[in-house]
Amino acid sequence: MNLSALFILLALAACSGGGPAETASGVSLFSGFSVSGTDSNSLKWRLDTPAASMEDLESRMTFSLPVMHFYEAGRVSSIIKAKSGQFEPSKKSAILSANVSVDAKKDGMLLKTEKLYYSSEKGKIWTDEKVTLFRGKTVIKGKGFTANPDLSEIEIEHQETKIQ
Repeated sequence: MNLSALFILLALAACSGGGPAETASGVSLFSGFSVSGTDSNSLKWRLDTPAASMEDLESRMTFSLPVMHFYEAGRVSSIIKAKSGQFEPSKKSAILSANVSVDAKKDGMLLKTEKLYYSSEKGKIWTDEKVTLFRGKTVIKGKGFTANPDLSEIEIEHQETKIQ
């Protein structure tokens, strides 16, 4: 092997990047991300996530382990948790996915589903997926529902109720 070929091989090996993978160009990563919505200087909701990403050409953020807190009169009225989600900053709307739970503090209700939508503009949460609502010994199952984030004014479609 001649000397110039050896030099080229060594140069290529040095550029092989044995370190950690880099973020793709045009992708922003966030750690400990939080965003909130207010109405008349009163906190209405806050979304927290340990990690989020956003592609420069997209208007949506993707995040893992999101937790949304909803407030009424300065107190937490409900907490929504999920494994993953997306947030559209321009619309202040979210889609939460995988093991979604809504814990309504005021009435002690717990709702579980696999996908949940939230619109700040509408002030509503909803899904077309199967839902299970727990309140005391009562279990309500259905497919599709709409409610306020604190689980007041609930509409559950195709429901089945059991009292244990």
